[in-house]
Amino acid sequence: MEDFFDQNEAKAFVYLLSDGDDKNKLFISDEKLLIIRKNQRKTIALKNLAGLKIENKKQLLPLILGGIITPFAFLSYFVNLFMPWIHLISVMVGLLLFYLGWVGNSALILKFKNGDELVYYLPSISKNLTAFIDFVNAILMQTQSTKFADLIYFEIAENDTDAFFGKDEVKEKRIFPIFGYTQDQLRNIKKSTKNIVAINPLKIGRELKFSYDLKTNQMRPILSGTVLPESKVDIGGST
Repeated sequence: MEDFFDQNEAKAFVYLLSDGDDKNKLFISDEKLLIIRKNQRKTIALKNLAGLKIENKKQLLPLILGGIITPFAFLSYFVNLFMPWIHLISVMVGLLLFYLGWVGNSALILKFKNGDELVYYLPSISKNLTAFIDFVNAILMQTQSTKFADLIYFEIAENDTDAFFGKDEVKEKRIFPIFGYTQDQLRNIKKSTKNIVAINPLKIGRELKFSYDLKTNQMRPILSGTVLPESKVDIGGST
């Protein structure tokens, strides 16, 4: 089913408004995007998406109502001079509506490859949502496949390597969960490869998710437990 989205298979998600608000969330999996706004669900295939963006958009309804109410309320004052405060209030309401429509509101915009757009107005934009949008756009810009097949990198102390690959149960609880890096993230922070372990996410033997990291303001890969030794990739001293 095209519209079906298994949330258990989501690689990452973000709350559109406040943490814990399950009626307003955005998910991404290997092949689909699911947006839940006011408890209404919309599933979109990644192959049809061109990108996500945040934009301040004018709101037509307040603009139109304000443009109609204001001149009529003003003219009615000269037609009927009784109760002028009613005319004054009507003019102020019309001006307020026009102003709100002109100023607009923040909106999450989903752009499709065929030129169509889906617009979701939001009262505010969080850093989490901004990071998630950057993350999704990076995936959409990948060539050919949208699968999460690129290598993921983790900074692991030499004496924690056994625990990372499930060979030291005592240390496992200490090092997990652990944030990793995509190749672009690792390149941007210019980390030394001395303690960097590269893994193939398709061979780790568990689910790899992405979560918002407060320290870097980015969506980063995160592991909650050990990975299979065969997932390790020799990076030859450079990323």
